[in-house]
Amino acid sequence: MPFDPVRASRDELKNFLERASRPELMAALQTIDTAFPDQEITGHLGGFYDAASRALLDEITELRALVSRGSTEDGTPFDRSASGGFQARGAAYDRAMRTVDAAVQRGQLPAYGAERVETLLTTGLPVSRSLTARWATAAGDPAYETAFAKLASDPERGHLLWTREEGDAYRRAVAVRDEMRAMSLTGNAGGHMVPLTLDPAVILTSDGSANPLRRISRVVQTATNEWRGVTSAGATAEWIGESQEVADGSPVLAQPAIPVHKGDSFVPYSFEVGMDAVDLLGELRLVLVDAADQLMATGYTTGTGVGQPTGIVTALAGTSSEINTGGTEAMVAADAYTLQNALGARWQPNAQWVAHLATINTFAQFETANGSLKFPELRVSPRQLLGRPMNELSNMDGSINAAATANNYVMIYGDFNNFVIVDRIGTQMELVPHLFGANRRPTGQRGAFLWFRTGSDSVNDSAFRMLDVPTTA
Repeated sequence: MPFDPVRASRDELKNFLERASRPELMAALQTIDTAFPDQEITGHLGGFYDAASRALLDEITELRALVSRGSTEDGTPFDRSASGGFQARGAAYDRAMRTVDAAVQRGQLPAYGAERVETLLTTGLPVSRSLTARWATAAGDPAYETAFAKLASDPERGHLLWTREEGDAYRRAVAVRDEMRAMSLTGNAGGHMVPLTLDPAVILTSDGSANPLRRISRVVQTATNEWRGVTSAGATAEWIGESQEVADGSPVLAQPAIPVHKGDSFVPYSFEVGMDAVDLLGELRLVLVDAADQLMATGYTTGTGVGQPTGIVTALAGTSSEINTGGTEAMVAADAYTLQNALGARWQPNAQWVAHLATINTFAQFETANGSLKFPELRVSPRQLLGRPMNELSNMDGSINAAATANNYVMIYGDFNNFVIVDRIGTQMELVPHLFGANRRPTGQRGAFLWFRTGSDSVNDSAFRMLDVPTTA
């Protein structure tokens, strides 16, 4: 359904203005002109009309200038992509990729982190790609990393030890940080943008955590407040005779939106640790990122979606994807077959299992009538169940209390490409110069307060089946 600006709220108009294409803006302005042919447009609708008109005029003026000289804003030629649109690969992109490649070569950035940055640089709206390029260049500058390390070592006087290059790098990073805040609906005052090699949105993986969701799900990065995708149950095809009218096979498209939520991690460190700035960044990377990973693991599994990510368990609970056990307040071996058989055929090729270790061990102990193991493949590495990979997810229910009235969500089977994890780039850190004890005297410690933004949700519940073992007190 076309967007109706006349009936939209202030927030809806703001969100539309941020993401609308040129044709959508023109259609919205035409709708307002039709509704108010001879009337003054006031209030938030009038503000939207003025802002949309200016944005449209600026975009058309810039496009005409670019086309007239046949180049991008960086002065490099346009490349016409296979889809017929313009795709700019200019100096900003080149600088960002050189910065990322250098970090990989120094061993400070894993290859998958570089791939995530490159994906951001080549997808999404032009304004998002441009901001990503400036962020990667500024946050990945080695001079900014050493400037940040000196601040972490001494938050009050570390800047006095900066070289000219470090000072320039810090100012460039601050400019990008402020631009990111300006684009954010929940901007924060204070704080330093963390170096590229310390950003959880870039370097987090499932290593060292019993959280497989980052490994098996679809993980995307964004430079905005939410990720928007497009899902569909698929178009239909048909066999048809000569000269017959074809059926309407149009798919029903949905546009799921996943917001990012603020999380934080705080770690104290002694003055002695801070004396070695290089080792300090390495320690902060290990401790802070691990703490963030553990928090995210819980959010991605059982998060409520209110002020935190929507977990996969939360997304599926109460939907048609939830299937009750065939046992009485306990799992039975047949549950595995029931769950797998209930999933649609189109999701089966990429389907995987997730369950708590205790649940995995329960199924590993099921025996046939003659004493053989029903699922021997659960006792080898890598584990499998009924021919599909089994992953340990420690945040799921692992014990069932028959004396309580509760739902126990013990196992999920499905195609986890339909569970999306969104990370917002531009993580920030506040450095606390002095920490104080219970008697309000210094402890000889400083503090690193990291905050980040992430979100998650299922974009297609039909791609999953979840086993519930309900109990009644």
